[in-house]
Amino acid sequence: MGAVLVYLAATGRLNWLFALAGVIIAFIVRLMPILLRYAPQFYKLWVEFISAKQHTSQSTSGRQNNVGTTGKISIEEAYEVLGLKKGASEQEIINAHRKLMQKMHPDHGGSDYLAAKINLAKKVLLKK
Repeated sequence: MGAVLVYLAATGRLNWLFALAGVIIAFIVRLMPILLRYAPQFYKLWVEFISAKQHTSQSTSGRQNNVGTTGKISIEEAYEVLGLKKGASEQEIINAHRKLMQKMHPDHGGSDYLAAKINLAKKVLLKK
């Protein structure tokens, strides 16, 4: 790898690498506020996804322990999934659900598990 960089530098063909690095850095800087704002919710959902994935892979009975089939979470966990404080209004619950689903929907690169967890949290909090 080092020999390739030395060759590119010696022949004057290293400009594209610096341009690419600049584009990547600018992209990261622009996304940083969004990533920092939603980082706690993404982290919690990611940890739950990984633990559920490990649990189902270790299961020898062939049953999957997934939110869509069990349908049971506590009210506290539902608030945590949506990133809300206890006692949030109905409109706050709907808005938090909408924002998370826009990012975590399976059609937009999210997983079925996380989408089901978010939908279940909204259902539990709105008691529907």
